[in-house]
Amino acid sequence: MLKKSQKGATSILLSILILSMISVIGLGISTLIIQQIKMSGQTGQSVVAFYAADAGAEECLYEVRKNGVGGYTYTDSLDIDGAEYTITYNGSDTITSSGQFMDANRKIELSW
Repeated sequence: MLKKSQKGATSILLSILILSMISVIGLGISTLIIQQIKMSGQTGQSVVAFYAADAGAEECLYEVRKNGVGGYTYTDSLDIDGAEYTITYNGSDTITSSGQFMDANRKIELSW
């Protein structure tokens, strides 16, 4: 037969176990929510990086068709703070353009 003090200890232990499980579940959910918020913030950066790469590819294609420029690598920045692109043209039929903005990097390759 259990003494009265042992019954109280069992209920305290059980309540501590339940509270710790609830805390672990809460921390897990908050970690997932924080990661999703960070990812949604990076989506905008990704779009800017993509359009920077696109702008670089278009500029290089224009120069190749207008002046017939040979192989080169060129880096320039856009009017948007921190957005830049790097163009690599191999002199034959491939343009590779990389756009960077904050933490996002996007790459475009044109072939013809």
